Amino acid sequence: MLTKKVVTTTLVAIIVIAAVVTSLYYSFFYDKNLHTGKVEETPSYIIVTDVTNRTIKIPANLSRVVAIGPGALRLVVYLNATDLLVGVEEVEVTRDPTGKDYAMAQYNTLKNLPVVGPGGPNNPPDPEKLRAVKPQLIIMSGIYAQLYPPDRLAEEVNASVLVIDYGSAGYLDIEALKNALLILGKALGREERAENLANYIDQIVSDLNNRTRGIDPRPKVYVGAISYKGGQPFTSTQARFAPLQLLNTPSIVDSVASKAGYMSINFEYLVQQQPDFVFIDENNLNNVLSDYRKDPSQYCSLNAFRTGRVYGVLPFNFYHTNIATAFANAYFIGKVLYPDRFADIDPVVKADEIFTMFVGKPIYQGFIDGGYKGFMNLSELFPCG
Repeated sequence: MLTKKVVTTTLVAIIVIAAVVTSLYYSFFYDKNLHTGKVEETPSYIIVTDVTNRTIKIPANLSRVVAIGPGALRLVVYLNATDLLVGVEEVEVTRDPTGKDYAMAQYNTLKNLPVVGPGGPNNPPDPEKLRAVKPQLIIMSGIYAQLYPPDRLAEEVNASVLVIDYGSAGYLDIEALKNALLILGKALGREERAENLANYIDQIVSDLNNRTRGIDPRPKVYVGAISYKGGQPFTSTQARFAPLQLLNTPSIVDSVASKAGYMSINFEYLVQQQPDFVFIDENNLNNVLSDYRKDPSQYCSLNAFRTGRVYGVLPFNFYHTNIATAFANAYFIGKVLYPDRFADIDPVVKADEIFTMFVGKPIYQGFIDGGYKGFMNLSELFPCG
């Protein structure tokens, strides 16, 4: 029979052993985490405020994303986050991507993703097709938020919905662009990339501003055949044209426009103003050539056509503003208008530098292969004797 003393001794030994084991456990797991800075438990979501001031909970381990509406997918590509995509809109894969900077660079990836809706500026989201790809996060264009309540879509798809907007299509709202990139960068876990892009944008804006500051007088400039809801003629233009704004240079139509935006003018106004330089949006170059052939004398009444100062620019408004293309255009136009201020710039080399920064590839040649003339003088196409 065990004596009381033996039992007591045994119990004490068991308690001591248990205490030692417990101490070793906490020493290995807790103290190890303390010294390495690691935390065993991490938050299951992050909180982001979107451009509509909605507070959104987004899974911290985000891996399934879709982007819907004009401009949304572009920003995802700009942030190097295509690996998170699980679906795309039909307009992204059924149309020729030439002209959309992000699609030109990533088309081989995008075309193999499931379709989550028709897309386009006037088509609302398709909750059923979105549910099918089980997204954790839907990135929704501000334009779509006007068509379909984002909270309703979030409930119907059982996913977080983040509304993103970077200004009106065809324009460059630099602050809105940087804000959208930083918000989305946080949501997608690409904060460093977003900050790098925002800094690069600031560098471009500053460089163009410094190169064109204090020039007086400035040449008279007209940009024609700018697309607006489809193809347009030579007399289609835009007040406060983005690349010209970056160059501190007005268009001849700015003084007669009540606000920035698309406008159509009379040819007589061009004859009256006699721009020194003409730039044609190459998306509608064939329209201009067709019209020229009907009445060459009309175009040849303009000094810019007679003196060979007619140039082509790449279209940058295609399913919202192609930011990289707009910046590339600005450097080309600057080189034409102010050659001494841009003497160190090769517009094609600069364009591919910009494209590589934004979409990861030098895609200038893709525009040429897709049928555009690129950065060149177009005067030979409009002979004026």
